[in-house]
Amino acid sequence: MEIRQSTDNDAVVLELLGRLDELAAPEVQSAFTELVNHKTTRVVLDMAGVEYISSSGLRVLLMLFRALGKRQGQLKLCALTPFVAEVFEVSNFATVFDIHPTRDEALRAFGEET
Repeated sequence: MEIRQSTDNDAVVLELLGRLDELAAPEVQSAFTELVNHKTTRVVLDMAGVEYISSSGLRVLLMLFRALGKRQGQLKLCALTPFVAEVFEVSNFATVFDIHPTRDEALRAFGEET
């Protein structure tokens, strides 16, 4: 799993590339923990490069969602690949997360909520 981090206005954008499975989950969790520890409150996860997600990957995303929520933070997901989108639908996670078709739309959604 490759994780690319950038900033757009006051939001941190994490671009995930590869398989978000039990092997990658600890690395991704570590990156998420660092964000939360730095009091980041707006995060976009760009999932365009995620070809596979397992239950371990879903668990890590849920942990970030909850950690940000405790700090009144927000998490937006965007650009889910067809397989990942199907996993989110089947697992009912599509109703939990705020999912957008593109990164730009996810970033704009922060402004719409303020």
